[in-house]
Amino acid sequence: MTREKRQFTRITLNVPTILSIFQVEAYHTGSIANISMGGCFFPVGEALPIGEECQITITVGEGIETEKISLPGQIVRSDSSGVGIKFTYNSAHHRQQLEKVIAHYQAGAV
Repeated sequence: MTREKRQFTRITLNVPTILSIFQVEAYHTGSIANISMGGCFFPVGEALPIGEECQITITVGEGIETEKISLPGQIVRSDSSGVGIKFTYNSAHHRQQLEKVIAHYQAGAV
């Protein structure tokens, strides 16, 4: 029996997202596959450097209610299916923004 190691529950999503990687000045557009208060998984077709600092910009809402929320992170896992990103926010504002994203999509308001 495998024991779950994650501290936070993940929710499955398909939300427009931009992954910006600072050191290599690159960005990838796509959709995050899942998210939690601790991090997210971003499918990307190439291996990206583990340990790199990055920023995830998530689009929340539709039409006039659309908002882009940016969160700092670090790539902690990378393989051919995508990258696992650990959020590195250290402010109440970032935490509130992340809670807003999760609450929006947990409620089924896709």
